[in-house]
Amino acid sequence: MPTHGQRPYHHGDLRRSLIQAGYRIIEEKGLAGLSLREVARVAGVSHTAPYRHFQDKAELLAAIAQVGFKQLTDKAGKAMCRHENDPRKQFVAASVQYILFGVRHPRMAHLLFGGIINMRTAPRALKQSSWAAFQLVETIINNGKRAGVFLDRDTMELAVTTWSGIHGLAQLISGGYLSRLAATERQVETLGKMVCQLLLTGILKPDENK
Repeated sequence: MPTHGQRPYHHGDLRRSLIQAGYRIIEEKGLAGLSLREVARVAGVSHTAPYRHFQDKAELLAAIAQVGFKQLTDKAGKAMCRHENDPRKQFVAASVQYILFGVRHPRMAHLLFGGIINMRTAPRALKQSSWAAFQLVETIINNGKRAGVFLDRDTMELAVTTWSGIHGLAQLISGGYLSRLAATERQVETLGKMVCQLLLTGILKPDENK
C-alpha cells in the first residue's frame, strides 16, 4: 500500500509516470527545480522509487529530453503532412511549428538545445530522437529537390543552413530579444512565417524566386 500522499501505480507505468512528472517540473520550475526526490514527490511515489529506472538525474533528463524531441518532431511532422505536394509550404509550416515549440516551451527547448546534455555521449535512444527532428528538415529538403524547386546542392548543407536560422529565431524570441515584434503568439507566428519565407528564398532555384 502506498504511504500517505502517494498514488498507486501499475507495474510498468512507474518509468512513464516519473518522466511525465519530470517534464511537468521542468515546464513549471525549470531545470533548477528538478531532482529525483522532487520527481518522486510529484509522481506520488516513494523517494527511492526513481532509482528503479534511473541511476541518477542525468539519466532522467535524457529520458525527458527524448519525450521533448518526439513532441517537437510530431508537431512539425504533422504540419509538413498538411502540404503533401508542396515542399515550399512544407518548409514554412514545419519551421513555424519548430519556432512555436521553442516559444511555448522555452525551458524544455533549453534542455534539448542548451548544452545541458552532451549529445556525443547521450544514450542511443536520445540520439535517435534528436536526429529524427533534424531528419524531418532533410526530408523536406529532399522533397523540394525531387520536385525541382530547391537548389540541387548537398541536402545536409541546405538543412543545416536553414535549421540554424529557424533555431536562431526561436532562441531570440524565447529569450525576449524580439519582444516588440513577438509579444503575442499570433505575432510569433507572423514573424516566423516572414523569416521562414526569406530563408526559403535562399534554397529555391533562381527561376522559382521569380
